[in-house]
Amino acid sequence: MSRQVFQKSFRKSVRRAVQAACTVVVLAAGPAAAAAPCGADLAVTAANPAPAPGGGTTTVHPVVVNTGDSATTAPFTLVVQLPPGVVGVGQAPSVCSTGPFGHTVTCTFPAGLAPGGTVAADVLLSIASGMDPGVLDGSVTVDLPGDPTPADDSARFDIVVVP
Repeated sequence: MSRQVFQKSFRKSVRRAVQAACTVVVLAAGPAAAAAPCGADLAVTAANPAPAPGGGTTTVHPVVVNTGDSATTAPFTLVVQLPPGVVGVGQAPSVCSTGPFGHTVTCTFPAGLAPGGTVAADVLLSIASGMDPGVLDGSVTVDLPGDPTPADDSARFDIVVVP
């Protein structure tokens, strides 16, 4: 076997071993288990926006954090889903856009979010006039290909409609 073929085979074997190690489950002192962090791992949160009346506006502020041990190597997407009667009417940063009916806001961020790094969006919400007071549910989801912990890739938030 030539040296180049051996090196290529060796690198491929090391990559497979690292990927396999990323899926290893570490047993804690008790019966619970936690996955060992490996690579980029995104999590998302969204605090409830301030209450607003029908016909008013409020802002939801989703935040994505890289809880993994390396930077993201691919672009990732943050999606804000809004309930009927609420539409996204503005957003920042410029990587965000509102879907055709206003109930979905999508933000696509470039690769390179460092471990511990965060990105956020401010999504201005418009509540339809005449909405009855109550609580409406919204959600945020982050999508990174190969994210090792999908359980923390989505979160819910409440939109409180006041009289």
